[in-house]
Amino acid sequence: MKIIKDTLQVNGNWSQKRVLTFTSFYVAVAYAFMPIFVSTFIVNEFVFLGLLSAGGFSVYQSQKEKNENSNQLN
Repeated sequence: MKIIKDTLQVNGNWSQKRVLTFTSFYVAVAYAFMPIFVSTFIVNEFVFLGLLSAGGFSVYQSQKEKNENSNQLN
């Protein structure tokens, strides 16, 4: 549990962007492998790609903010 807290918390507070990235990736993986356990489950590509895109967009936004902050310091 400590590794999850260290990864998802910044200065003792939960980071919404990190939590979104973490959960959307693992939900997408679970969603993709669901037919292994439930044979009647149908995986829709748009749902899978939407989950991955949500995580990717949150990473993009956090990197964009870091770059903007570092540019302001220069």
